[in-house]
Amino acid sequence: MFNFDVKRYEKVVEDAIALRPQIEAAVDKICQEGYSNIFFIGCGGTYAHSLPMKYWIDGSSSIEAVSVIAAEFMAAPPKKLTKDSVCVFSTRSGNTKEIVAAAKFCKDLGARTVVYVSNDNTPVCEYADYKLFSFAEDDCLCEAIYTYMITLIARFMKNKGEFPKYDNFVNEYAKVVPYLIKAKELYEDRCAKMAAEHKDTDYHMVIGSGMLWGEAYDYAMCILEEMQWIKTKSIHAAEYFHGTLELVEEDTSLILFYGEDETRPMMDRVMNFSKKVTKVINVFDTKDVELPFTDDEFRKIVSPMIMYVITERLSCHLEKERNHPLTTRRYYRQMEY
Repeated sequence: MFNFDVKRYEKVVEDAIALRPQIEAAVDKICQEGYSNIFFIGCGGTYAHSLPMKYWIDGSSSIEAVSVIAAEFMAAPPKKLTKDSVCVFSTRSGNTKEIVAAAKFCKDLGARTVVYVSNDNTPVCEYADYKLFSFAEDDCLCEAIYTYMITLIARFMKNKGEFPKYDNFVNEYAKVVPYLIKAKELYEDRCAKMAAEHKDTDYHMVIGSGMLWGEAYDYAMCILEEMQWIKTKSIHAAEYFHGTLELVEEDTSLILFYGEDETRPMMDRVMNFSKKVTKVINVFDTKDVELPFTDDEFRKIVSPMIMYVITERLSCHLEKERNHPLTTRRYYRQMEY
């Protein structure tokens, strides 16, 4: 595969999986002490990656969960946030201003803070009651974050008696790395072709739903907009029919994220309409990917991570075709704002 280091990738994901005992110990202690609710607090990608976790909890558990954007959280702290809350953070750099400020606020309030960080000894670590560290960089950060959050939430649900298949799930998940690499290989050629065809396309619509709405939001904003400077709109499949469809023409580029949860029929509805209008539809489907799970429920749980795994191949090839490094920024962290 183009620009892909298998050994490096294996180490990053396996190191994240190896955090499981630490995650379990943290959750078990919190559950023993008692808690009222869970807040996922992030910005950009880390906010986006929390949305599938909230969707999963809302449909599978009685745990109260909230996903919030850090800056808005600080501007108007929710009344349901108390010292009994659990505040969950993820950060690559460990120094994102909004995340550090929110973590300090939660810590000062007396809430428990659980922080995944891929750069140790950074400012956010000071405010972590439970710090989970494993090294990762942008191209494989998502796998580390999802491994952390999925394990965390699965353990909370197990301890509440709402995920009796926990042991089966985490034992099978521990075998996932070779399957992630195969997933990338499966999408390699089609992503190379898509990148070549779309190197000059100046506008995309990225559409998703359910467990994959967060990934549609993330791919549009954090990859195509931030890292490639391409005008893009993320659209929820259910909301596509309440305005955005009027902008679709025969050459409009649609990128459809198909998952394996209850909202898949919404994606079919988008497809059935759109193919009557535009000739430019590309589909990423987690059902294409072989995984080590014996239960379809487990596939649903990991589907947002699988979507990131396969779309990373498109990002990599767009970087090449457009001669635009994914690390290049004009404004982000380049100036004060």
